[in-house]
Amino acid sequence: MLTTILTGIVAYASTSIDCLILLTLLFGLHGRRAGRAIYWGDFLGTTLLLLISGACAYPLRHLPQTLILGVLGIFPILIGLKTLFSHPADTTPTAADLGSAHRRLPWTIALLIVSTGADNISVYIPLFTQATTPQVGILLVTLYAMLTVFYLVARGLAHFPNHRWLQKNERLITGGLYLLIGCSLLVKAYL
Repeated sequence: MLTTILTGIVAYASTSIDCLILLTLLFGLHGRRAGRAIYWGDFLGTTLLLLISGACAYPLRHLPQTLILGVLGIFPILIGLKTLFSHPADTTPTAADLGSAHRRLPWTIALLIVSTGADNISVYIPLFTQATTPQVGILLVTLYAMLTVFYLVARGLAHFPNHRWLQKNERLITGGLYLLIGCSLLVKAYL
């Protein structure tokens, strides 16, 4: 159980650094008064990513686990290498991108979370295919707990005087975590 929880923590942390930065920027743009809308948007977007991952993982359960882990373990490694060696892009959302209506903010945030979630799906599918039903439940609870932790950290970072360090090092942190996950999947598949 502890291994499953730690796996969920590492999976969420590695795939959600971009989300943490996005949430920090959203708090910077909208302030704490939009906290509930930001949280529910993050929750909806993450739920959609988990549903997509689960729907893709279910048919793959019937294939040999070493094949699935070996093939799907390559994707986080490729994403990690791309992240480490690509030039950082300016992805700062503008107020116009986020929409001006407060009631639309959760849906807009959910779409932003889903649009940045290809890496999440590539990591969650192998996790779900190799997990037993109780382990999937533990993973889901862990992932949602991490969502709340990242929300609280983003809210704090938005008001931290030197919060730009996270943006500056996002590429190295994210790339390193992807490589770690991909390599661990390959080791688990072939050793």
